[in-house]
Amino acid sequence: MIEEILRKTIQKYGLIEKKDRIILGTSGGPDSIFMFYQFIELRKKYNLQLVCAHFNHALRSEADTEEEFVKNLCKNLDMKCMSERKEVNKFFNGDSLEQTARNLRFDFFLKCSRHFKIKKLALAHHKDDLVETVLMRLVRGAGLKGLRGFLPKSKFVNLTVIRPLIELSKQEIISWLNGHKISYCMDKSNLEEKFLRNRIRLKLLPFLKELNPDIANNIYDLSRNLSLDYDFIYKFSHLTFEDLKKGETAKTIKLDLEGLKKLHPAVLSNVIMIAIEELKGSTRRIESKHIHEIIELILYRPAESVVNLPFLAAKKEAKTLIIQSLIL
Repeated sequence: MIEEILRKTIQKYGLIEKKDRIILGTSGGPDSIFMFYQFIELRKKYNLQLVCAHFNHALRSEADTEEEFVKNLCKNLDMKCMSERKEVNKFFNGDSLEQTARNLRFDFFLKCSRHFKIKKLALAHHKDDLVETVLMRLVRGAGLKGLRGFLPKSKFVNLTVIRPLIELSKQEIISWLNGHKISYCMDKSNLEEKFLRNRIRLKLLPFLKELNPDIANNIYDLSRNLSLDYDFIYKFSHLTFEDLKKGETAKTIKLDLEGLKKLHPAVLSNVIMIAIEELKGSTRRIESKHIHEIIELILYRPAESVVNLPFLAAKKEAKTLIIQSLIL
C-alpha cells in the first residue's frame, strides 16, 4: 500500500517530527499534488503546521493557470499559500535554462522560509526522479557525491529539505491519484526532448530497460550505496577540516597548507568543499572544475597565487590556504 511505503520512508529517515512546521513545494503536477494530499492526512497525525509554496516560472502558457489551480486548492483545504511569478527566460544567461529555473525556485523557497520563519521544506521528488538525476549526472560527469543523486533529507543554506516520496515510483503516484479521482496539472514540456532530463527519460531509460528490465531499481540501489560510502568519507573529511582549520572570521577561513598537501585526494576535495560550505552557507554554483583549480593551487602553484571562484577567492600563502568570501 502506497501510504504504508510513505509512512515507513518518513520513519526510516526521520523526515517529520511532531508539531513540525513545513513548507510544501507545490507545482500543481501529479507528484506535488500527491504529496500535498498525503500531508493533509499527516497534518492530523503529527499536528503539523503547513504552508504551500508555488513558483511560477512563466515558461509555458499554462503556468498562470497552474498557479491559480494551486491557490484554489489551498483555499479549499484551508492552507496558507505563497506564490511568486518570475519570467525565467529574462534571467537565463545562455548556460542552462534548467539550472537558472532551479536557482530562482530555491531563492523563492528561501524567501518563503524567511517570511513564515519555517526551516523545513518538503519536495515531491520520487524514485524515478532519482534514477534520472543519477543518469543525468553520469552523462555530464560527476563524482561520488553527484552519483548519490539526491537524499531523503539534506541541507540547503538554512533549510532542511525532505523528500518523502523518494521510495515511490511515478506510476504508483499516478495510479493513486487516478484511483482517488484527484485532479492535477500536466506539464507538456516534460515531453520536449530539448531538455537533457527528458531525453534521458524518453530515450535512454527505455533503451536501458531493454537490456535489463530492472535497471531503474539497480540504479536506485547504487545511489543509496554510494550515499553510505560518501557519508563515511564526508564525516572523516569534516573531522580533518576541523584539525586543519587555523583561523576563521565571517569572511575568511584559513587552513594549514602542509596538512592539506598530505591528504588523500578524495579527502582533500571534500575538505575544500566543506570549507566553502562553512563560509558560503552552501556549495551552490561551485563545480568540480573549481575544486580542481584549488587543488592545483595547493599542490603546484607558488605562494601568493590566487584562484577566483563564484563569489569566493582562494589564496595560497607560505603556510596557509585562505578561502575568502567576496559577497559584500
